[in-house]
Amino acid sequence: MSLELETPVCNLCGHAGQRPLFAVKDRRHGGPGEFQLVECASCSLRYLSPRPIAATIHAWYPDRYKAYRKTQRSRRDGVKELFDDLWNSYLSRFLADSYPIYYFRERASDFAVAGRAPRILDVACGSGYKLGYLRPHAAWDTYGVDFNAQAVENARAAGAEVHLTSGERLPFPDGFFDAVMSWHSLEHHYSPKATMSEVMRVLRPGGYGIFAVPSGNNLGLRLFRSYWGPLEAPRHLYHFSKETLTRLVSEAGLRVERVFHDFSFYGLFLDEEIFDSLEYLARDWGIPLRIPRVAGVSSA
Repeated sequence: MSLELETPVCNLCGHAGQRPLFAVKDRRHGGPGEFQLVECASCSLRYLSPRPIAATIHAWYPDRYKAYRKTQRSRRDGVKELFDDLWNSYLSRFLADSYPIYYFRERASDFAVAGRAPRILDVACGSGYKLGYLRPHAAWDTYGVDFNAQAVENARAAGAEVHLTSGERLPFPDGFFDAVMSWHSLEHHYSPKATMSEVMRVLRPGGYGIFAVPSGNNLGLRLFRSYWGPLEAPRHLYHFSKETLTRLVSEAGLRVERVFHDFSFYGLFLDEEIFDSLEYLARDWGIPLRIPRVAGVSSA
């Protein structure tokens, strides 16, 4: 695996000054290399610097990476679907006004256009799970993009029109979409600013977007530092706060209606946060800690 690195300037404001925070590495999948989490000295955006060059980042997404696994049917799928239904019932109760699939599922008629169904784009759609959840419940035409070939294959098999590309190069005409969603994607992009520019190009005037990212300034990160599970180095290149995400979206040309913190999503299952962080910390101390997880629940 190549360790060719680059030192970027701040993608949000273009400033080159950085404040080093601490070193990070791929604790989840054990990829090589050590990187640095820094904070922009001007706007306080947090990002990796140095980081792998874009031509090599695919190597840090192994075959076992959850969103890019090959879809396979098994006898356990019935149990998994039961857990998915329970999980979605829980989420929809608390997140109907913020979580993308529930917000857009309930509001398809609000985006209706004479002569056609409303169109929605999922930027970095992974397996297409969220798009698949929209189709049975609402009259949406669903589209997605992802940079992983297996993810695109999975999403196409599920019935969405999906293209193999990055968010910085959306293969759609201007004003094509009525809505855009991006769930835990912008932090992976080499230029979130370029992605948002493309989103604005393909979103029609009056269109709507929901953009969700892990928090880059929270109690868990302050407590666990380099052991914090959602750091996901080097796959997560950026770590947004409320202020930096708001600036990114606003400067792209969108009017921010609401910034929300989805505590309800993580309040029931903590495997991506506290559990992982404790296991990473224990591993460095030579303690074979493995906390049981609830199996069969998919992140919508």
